[in-house]
Amino acid sequence: MHRVLIPWEHYVNVTRGSVKVQMGDLYPRWVGTRELLLHGRNPYSPEVSHEIQMAYYGHAIEQTYDKPDSEIIDEQRFAYPIYIVFLLAPTVHADFPRLQEWAPVFLGVSVAVGVLAWMSILQWRPPIVFTAAIILFVVSSPQIAQDLRLRQFAPLVASLLALASWCVVRNHFWIAGVLLGFSTIKPQMVLLCLVWFFIWTLGDWKNRWPLAAGFSGTLCALVGAGEWLLPGWPRYFVEGLIAYRKYFHALSTSPVRLILGDWIGGIVSVLAVAALLAYSWRKRELTADTWDFSHTLGLFFVATTLVLPLLVPGNHVLILLPLLMLICDWAALPIWARCGFAILVTWPVLVSSIMLLHPPQLESMQRTPLLPSVLVLLFPFFALCFMLARKRVES
Repeated sequence: MHRVLIPWEHYVNVTRGSVKVQMGDLYPRWVGTRELLLHGRNPYSPEVSHEIQMAYYGHAIEQTYDKPDSEIIDEQRFAYPIYIVFLLAPTVHADFPRLQEWAPVFLGVSVAVGVLAWMSILQWRPPIVFTAAIILFVVSSPQIAQDLRLRQFAPLVASLLALASWCVVRNHFWIAGVLLGFSTIKPQMVLLCLVWFFIWTLGDWKNRWPLAAGFSGTLCALVGAGEWLLPGWPRYFVEGLIAYRKYFHALSTSPVRLILGDWIGGIVSVLAVAALLAYSWRKRELTADTWDFSHTLGLFFVATTLVLPLLVPGNHVLILLPLLMLICDWAALPIWARCGFAILVTWPVLVSSIMLLHPPQLESMQRTPLLPSVLVLLFPFFALCFMLARKRVES
């Protein structure tokens, strides 16, 4: 990433492109937080967006959306729920270059915490060296490396989901609800799994209602505090989402719709979600410390990465649970699934090693440095196939 991918991206995007400097996804959220908390300005406003764009591109962006996707520019707006400012509030007085340096460390630790939480939920306790190897392997994967490189919030959200699930397994329902409430800073990542937790709560409402209470109370508090800071913020947020889908259309679709087209892909997605909801309704009485509970939650994570607009590979941090389940229960997989899994996870390592020994031309528009990531979009599809294959073997 440091010796090949980042230098190549700098050449393509900065030296030969229209970007003034690469600052990742953290900068718009940080600027929006500073402007709101320190100056009382609306972070969704065109004025704040133009300031962010000046830092990225050296000029403000004024564009129409009736052009080909390749000609539409990412407008780098503040496109998150307003209450993300409460998480970023401690950084408003920080020096941004220093924040840029430490953000990948924080996100990497979040990934490690998530891995440990999922392993604890699965009651899987391999040797310490093996655990450390898994964590390092996950953090160095192309998907997580993208999150760290771009300073995306996906690892933090995935970590909150893992910790919430760990609390559910330990019957700390109220705390789990609070963590799920904070995870909604990226609502598209958590929507389906929140539906599963709600269905599961209905399976034993008498004992599980604190989960729903903790979540709804936290979400109401966050939304209300955001309304106090910026009255009418949901309208600005929705307007920003509509614009985001226009200027970021190429990556704001789902893998299923990308492959099958909008109409067929949309129908398949609806049918898949409906089938998953029907399946989960039958599983609503499961206790949280069972393998079936984790399996059902894993299916919701895989479905999220397949049918929701989460095409960016960094969102694959959601499928850590199903992938760890496959490794934990390796003997239950047929030979073809083991071989396919091994190819998927070793391809980036092999190709990256070759590139380190024989570096490609970095001052070139050719996309050779992207070869380690060429299979990443297949991960959710194969994860689903492997999970279903394992289930058939058990039966």
